[in-house]
Amino acid sequence: MSTAVTKVQAQEFNMNAMEPPEAALHYTAGALSKESSVIVDIVIPDNWHVNANVAADEFLKPSSIEIAARGIEFGEPVWPEPIKEYNEVLEFENLVFKGHFQIKIPVTAVADGYDSLTTNATFHYQACDNSICLAPASVDIRIGSRSGIGASGLKKNDDGADPGTAQELNGFAGNEGFAGNKGAAAAALLLFFALLGGIILNLMPCVLPVLSLKLFSLIKQAGESRKRLLALGLSTTAGILASFWILAGIVAAIKAGGGAAGWGMQFQSAGFIAFMAIILTAFAMSFFGVFEIWLPGSATTKMDAAGHKSGLVGAFFTGALLVLLSTPCSAPFLGTAMGFAFTASTPVLFLFFTAAGLGLALPYLLVSVFPAVLKVFPKPGQWMVTLQKVMGVLLLATVAWLLWIVNEQAGGMGVALFVGIILATVVFSFALGKFAPPGSSFAGEMRILIIGAIAFVFSWFAYFAPQYEQNLNERFEARMAQQVLEGGWYRYSPELVAEFAKAGKTIFIDATADWCLTCKTNEAAVLDREEFRKAMDSAGVVRMKADWTRETPEVNELLRSMGKSGVPAYAIYPKGDISKQVVLPELLTTGLIMEAIP
Repeated sequence: MSTAVTKVQAQEFNMNAMEPPEAALHYTAGALSKESSVIVDIVIPDNWHVNANVAADEFLKPSSIEIAARGIEFGEPVWPEPIKEYNEVLEFENLVFKGHFQIKIPVTAVADGYDSLTTNATFHYQACDNSICLAPASVDIRIGSRSGIGASGLKKNDDGADPGTAQELNGFAGNEGFAGNKGAAAAALLLFFALLGGIILNLMPCVLPVLSLKLFSLIKQAGESRKRLLALGLSTTAGILASFWILAGIVAAIKAGGGAAGWGMQFQSAGFIAFMAIILTAFAMSFFGVFEIWLPGSATTKMDAAGHKSGLVGAFFTGALLVLLSTPCSAPFLGTAMGFAFTASTPVLFLFFTAAGLGLALPYLLVSVFPAVLKVFPKPGQWMVTLQKVMGVLLLATVAWLLWIVNEQAGGMGVALFVGIILATVVFSFALGKFAPPGSSFAGEMRILIIGAIAFVFSWFAYFAPQYEQNLNERFEARMAQQVLEGGWYRYSPELVAEFAKAGKTIFIDATADWCLTCKTNEAAVLDREEFRKAMDSAGVVRMKADWTRETPEVNELLRSMGKSGVPAYAIYPKGDISKQVVLPELLTTGLIMEAIP
């Protein structure tokens, strides 16, 4: 072996390491068959190359690729023609790949029940420049996503974050946290995004109904002592954090079981929507004066103590309700941060959820610490009775929104089921007000009412839930079978993306859900307007909707490729090229979208 070769090997772990190559894979257009192929796109960073699939010398490691998918068999990969390049340091002509190149892998067999979304590949390579060769390495590639970091040529989001930030962090995040200065800096930035996104979440459409509760609570507390205000603020914060931690625990459990978790996923569950309808209806009935939420006691001192505790308990559950209603919306900055958190280890997941919770709670904490802000509110008086009823109407409007979601998902039968649940809640509220007024002993009556309510809900769901779920699935499958939607939109599918990419079409993708209020706001303000449609048509842009109302593997993969954990999420594929995906912020304008189109 020459002296030059020894010098190269001695520098294998030189700190001037090449960043992992960008990598993406997709199937050729059309129905999957023996005639199909997988195309793997590899982009090597500037001033570097990798050895070809045939090594020019025994000490060099040749490139190779492995691929697997459920129900699909693959043939031998077809590699591009290698570049012959004389290396003065190595003193021989090497065979290399550099820049952008493609590997074609033929499909040899397709079994019944195959799942192309499980396609995974691993590209093994050894990187070299003109003076050193690094230790062999590999990069994993999943269908519908970009692997690697330092995505050259990709536009940054409007919030300043690179669309590849989440993927970049995956190279530095381990089970114990973040490694390296670059990973720590990127993690700190995303953690700040989670905090900032939590603050902005207070202004998102989904949270506004519960903000009416909090506004009314703040007005009532205007005359409280500073100590009392601080206790109420901390109780609200505790409710917010507890809910975020419960959600984080559910996400961690789903991930541990191999499932797909996402921000706002609970709104895909009919049971959760029913729970929210019951809670909001009960709150509205309380605001109308039908019954009063309180903790009973047998003496005046105990009643005072109960009232004090009730205020803290009410603040806690108001905080919890804020979280439950805020999760169907993804705020600016929050989507990018949570997109990484949902792919990270469990401790990192809890850390990011805590940061988002503190952001959501921060305005209430500040009011508690600086009570002078409450002086802008008028003193409590008779006018608050009217305001309280207005708040009740707003909460019932939220219940109406939930019924609209149910109608979109399951039709009239589903609405009838939920109307029955809501009416049962109203009856229960009147019964509670009649049999359990404040200041009376009502232990026996409460037990009867609670047992009756549980029996009613259980029997209702035992009879109707199977029919509801079957109807919901049938309607959703029918929706997914539609390729062309109203207004010139196409239903998203990786196969359709591949077809339009083959035709050289630029694609705009809207990942949405029926239960996402921010999505609906963007649709009303921008995406459904004639101005937007004409702008897209004149630019020759294909518009696609990815429906996440119910969980689907295809949309899960799409969101993961965008570095997002929930909806809304928007992306542009210039000329259908998924490797140059441009991710847009959660709040849109027509001008912003047009500026992002190359």
